[in-house]
Amino acid sequence: MLVCTAAVAHAASVDSVAAGRRLYLEGLGQGGNPIVATVQGDVAVTGATAACVGCHKRSGLGVSEGGQRALAVTGPALFGSDTSRVGNLTRSRTAYTDATLARAISQGIAADGQILDPLMPRYRLNAEDMRALIAFLHRLGAEPAPGVNENELELATIVSAEAPPGEREAVTTVLRRFVEMKNGGTRQEEKRAAASRRHAYGEKHVRAFRKWKLSVWTLDGPASGWPAQLEARYGGRPPFAIISGATGPDWPVVHEFCERHELPCILPVTDLPAESAAGNYTVYLSAGVRLDARITARSITKGYDDVDGRILLLYVDDQRGRAAQRAFLEAWLEARRGSLTMRAIDPGSTPTYKDWKDVIHRERPDVLVAWLLPPQLQSLTSIASSAGTLPRRIYTAASFTDWSSIHALPIFEQRVLHVYPYSLGAAGLSPFPREEAWLRSQELADLERIPAVEALFACHAIGEAMADMADNYSRDYLIETLEHMLDGTAMTTIFPVTTLGTGQRFLAKGAYVVKLAPGQGTARYLNSGWIQP
Repeated sequence: MLVCTAAVAHAASVDSVAAGRRLYLEGLGQGGNPIVATVQGDVAVTGATAACVGCHKRSGLGVSEGGQRALAVTGPALFGSDTSRVGNLTRSRTAYTDATLARAISQGIAADGQILDPLMPRYRLNAEDMRALIAFLHRLGAEPAPGVNENELELATIVSAEAPPGEREAVTTVLRRFVEMKNGGTRQEEKRAAASRRHAYGEKHVRAFRKWKLSVWTLDGPASGWPAQLEARYGGRPPFAIISGATGPDWPVVHEFCERHELPCILPVTDLPAESAAGNYTVYLSAGVRLDARITARSITKGYDDVDGRILLLYVDDQRGRAAQRAFLEAWLEARRGSLTMRAIDPGSTPTYKDWKDVIHRERPDVLVAWLLPPQLQSLTSIASSAGTLPRRIYTAASFTDWSSIHALPIFEQRVLHVYPYSLGAAGLSPFPREEAWLRSQELADLERIPAVEALFACHAIGEAMADMADNYSRDYLIETLEHMLDGTAMTTIFPVTTLGTGQRFLAKGAYVVKLAPGQGTARYLNSGWIQP
């Protein structure tokens, strides 16, 4: 009987915490009814608008805006005996009990009797919902984050044996070198950190110091077997976060794994991310081929009023090509201009000059979109010798093609419009000066450039975020810190425009549409406009 009673009590406790979590995140009470509150004395708010997460964030450590900061509401911050040190984000304050916290939530009266800011909602919760919310707040932030101990921070990167070799080598080489340099330049930080932790007022950035420990998880075989491999790796030594990574077109498998374990994954190298980036824990560089597709559609329709115009879309029949084709079609149906014909090209084939000439002669497109593998595109350029049937515009995209290694007759290249999301360097200058200077200093300039600079950016982003987080080692707080920190281009020269806000998971949201100039390298790209769908 005692065992059964204990089991029932434990189940009730778990259910109460889950109900409190839902109320905190979604503004829904038990039974699914929206909660009700008032702010500024008489302004009614309900449901998601009243959810605690809006101000206190998933981490419970609060958001800072306009000089105001929502106070931390983690279990240690609310109920701890020494709240002055919790997270270094809150001033010294009287610890709450369940009763005084319920009073603060419903009446706006703090544990010490002070009246809380009018922006703090006064919630009208029934007794059951109040108990559930307080039960959840006891648990929020109470357990140490996986992958962190007093001296080390466990990080991992994920690559697959089937990923493009250049990407895999660039990611693993850059990450290993960055971690080696970071740990090698400690200058007595371990001793300073130990001394700081012994003192209540020790500097937070010193107290937060940890050595980085990097593991490389290499996934083998087809993507269907990756979940079991990932679970085995995670069960052995769970990291605090995943940094960069390269798995080819199957990154969504990793995305789902990270969401399941609430594991931050920061800036993986992929042009085929999870379709909507649904979830909270993966921050991507861009939407990859889908962004290229939307920008191509926007560029074609911009000023295009020929209702009888003919558009031919050629795409390689693989995961990336099909994803781009679907994204293009969605964007194109919104415009409904001209006639669209789509043809999938077998990735294992390279059509001949005659094959391409027959297709172009039969379709006679005004606009040709060519998302093809490099050998296929190089073969397509041979139709330039038959200038009479050349389309007026030929679109390509960086996710499929690098024109620095492909050349065609001028009559073909003059019609090319290339979707390119990266910074454009001035003539004779590096387009990514900050990242390429580091690569040269480390004698890594021979690595494949784009994945190398992207992996380096991921390293810098996590390093800066860890410094800003001080000793608040919360996975959710890492994501929240990056949301604030990466909103702008101060940290990287890779992209000309970056934006990231609360809940956003794609850093670069636009691209140039460039023309081609004779020559090689990125100087070959001439800016002819920026598009951000």
